[in-house]
Amino acid sequence: MLLKKLETYIKKQDTDKVLLLEEEFNHLTETFANVEVVNSVDRFSDLYLELVNKETDETVESDLPYSFLDSQMNYFEKNIENYLYIESSAFEIISAESFMIEVDSVFSTYELILGLQLPKKKEKDIRNYINANLQEESASFQLLFNDKDGLWELNLPLDKINGFDKNMTLAESIKLAYLFLFNLGIALER
Repeated sequence: MLLKKLETYIKKQDTDKVLLLEEEFNHLTETFANVEVVNSVDRFSDLYLELVNKETDETVESDLPYSFLDSQMNYFEKNIENYLYIESSAFEIISAESFMIEVDSVFSTYELILGLQLPKKKEKDIRNYINANLQEESASFQLLFNDKDGLWELNLPLDKINGFDKNMTLAESIKLAYLFLFNLGIALER
């Protein structure tokens, strides 16, 4: 399902070149002349970024410039009252529309929050993948199925994903989160 979404995404693009991360490219079963491999957040050329107040859900700053991605993750320790809302059409590949990154006000952990459009029957496989791929066995996450919307609400400790560093840039953390979810999709196909 994920690989089919990836190939459909490539075919739908109305550009001369489609940027993919190497990890995505390595899973393609078809050859595409317009694919270029990059190893950066440039992969998500249509990113929409918004800072939002956690208490009120009011937008603090919308349509943030791409240069905001050069900020370090510890920006959220200093601005704990906000979260970053992120959208990209590429997120359709990983069965998400958007995700949010924040520092939890109580536990001071970096969190990735999103809705996953995956079948309800995949719960055990989703849980197994997350448990197997977080740095600490005791790392807790929340996964709840919302019957009304038909999607999984996932709250994941971003700082427990292998490769995370609070001094990394927002761009690097978005790539890290995307690849974690991309690999979840690959695991669900097996």
